[in-house]
Amino acid sequence: MGRTVRPRTVPMREILFAAKTGFLSKPLWHEFFAQRSRAQNARIWKDMVGQGYFRLHPSEMLRNVLVLTPRSLEVLQKQGLVAVTHPHISVFDHDEKVSKIALGLERARVLEQFTTESELKKRFFVWMKTTAEGKATKFPDLILDLGGTGQFNRIAIEVEQSLKSFERYKSMMNSYANAKKIQAVIFISDQQTIFNRIGRAMTTVNFPSWERPVGFGLMNEWLKSPDTADIHLSRGVSSIRKWTNLHGGS
Repeated sequence: MGRTVRPRTVPMREILFAAKTGFLSKPLWHEFFAQRSRAQNARIWKDMVGQGYFRLHPSEMLRNVLVLTPRSLEVLQKQGLVAVTHPHISVFDHDEKVSKIALGLERARVLEQFTTESELKKRFFVWMKTTAEGKATKFPDLILDLGGTGQFNRIAIEVEQSLKSFERYKSMMNSYANAKKIQAVIFISDQQTIFNRIGRAMTTVNFPSWERPVGFGLMNEWLKSPDTADIHLSRGVSSIRKWTNLHGGS
């Protein structure tokens, strides 16, 4: 009697995630997607490539990172969806941290949905290239549409790993000052100098923080537990969970 052949299932959740971010890394997959034994998980990870839904990232330095194949793009197209391109190695570490925060919030069930910077740039590509307003717009690393009944429903997240010029932060805060649909902005970093420079930029451009709060969060806290990590505001400390008023928020 022949060996039993495992049915081939489409890894839809992984495909949908990679369509938003451009990649799927092994650490993220193990933390947020894998649900079987170690041996089974190893086989499933390998099968996603073997069945033609994923391939290795073009950079040999990112050996534990998968990107979508044409087969997956066809699956998405049938649902009326498109995928973003995979990130360059120079921004991968940043994008993986952004993705970890998004997946952590999704697992904590405080989100309606999240939108990545790559999705926004793809959606508004023509507008960005052809209008003065579009060229001056800063798209967030993440836009969070929160669940619950809190005061803030749409939040912008910026993960800052390196110090930018003062002019760059001024331009960023000017862009957020005009982003009427964004109700709050949170900067996440592990460098106080970055927070200080953003604060100076807010003062210089007269950012309307009374109607659009700006908060600051510590990187290690947000990577560990983004729904309960502190958001330091000018009027105290809050968190995403408190903002949603969902199960435990207050």
